[in-house]
Amino acid sequence: MKKAFTLAEVLITLGIIGVVAAMTIPTLISTHQKKATVTKLQRAISILNQAYRLSYDDNGEASAQEAKDMGAEKYFKQYWEPYIKVARYCKEYNDCGYDKSAPFHTLSGTYYGLAVNSSRAKFYTLDGFLYIVLVDQGSTNITAATQIYLDLNGGQKPNILGRDVFILNRIIDEKKGGSVQPYCYGSSNAYVNNNCTRTSGGCCAEKIRRAGWEIDKSYPWK
Repeated sequence: MKKAFTLAEVLITLGIIGVVAAMTIPTLISTHQKKATVTKLQRAISILNQAYRLSYDDNGEASAQEAKDMGAEKYFKQYWEPYIKVARYCKEYNDCGYDKSAPFHTLSGTYYGLAVNSSRAKFYTLDGFLYIVLVDQGSTNITAATQIYLDLNGGQKPNILGRDVFILNRIIDEKKGGSVQPYCYGSSNAYVNNNCTRTSGGCCAEKIRRAGWEIDKSYPWK
């Protein structure tokens, strides 16, 4: 006499497996996405630091006024392009792959007021990263290329601060040369935490760095 599972037992087992899978697969996917994001962020910052170090050794620093007079594209091509592997440039937002000139927003859905336009140098590297280099902002004459916006997957969605879009900052040391660090580098922990939330993602790269290059439980991932 042969023994076997009944149809009811098989269906119950499959149901249990389905419930367990439904509970665990989203967590596994989220964990993978977080690790991939951190790895890409570290690599992007490393690429910029290597390029900046080589450029500084050869060219020194450009003043804010010099960079502004040159314009974003000319400044970038002189001070950055020879030291970084550029896959292609893009002139306007649609050329970069975006469907609007201000494509970035926070987790809460609020749009972030950065216009992707011809006044900023924009380029893709071979890794598929899109860098947006701000040479100056209005009449403030911020030091050349102080702020850099990084989109880890370019024009692809979700274009959310803290998910695939991060803000970096160039720390200037005119005597020794500076470095590229996450925006809010050097700010207090309270400031960083208050500016990496569902409604404000400006300091999220720094929050990841301070957590030992991890996206921890306090991070506003969703």
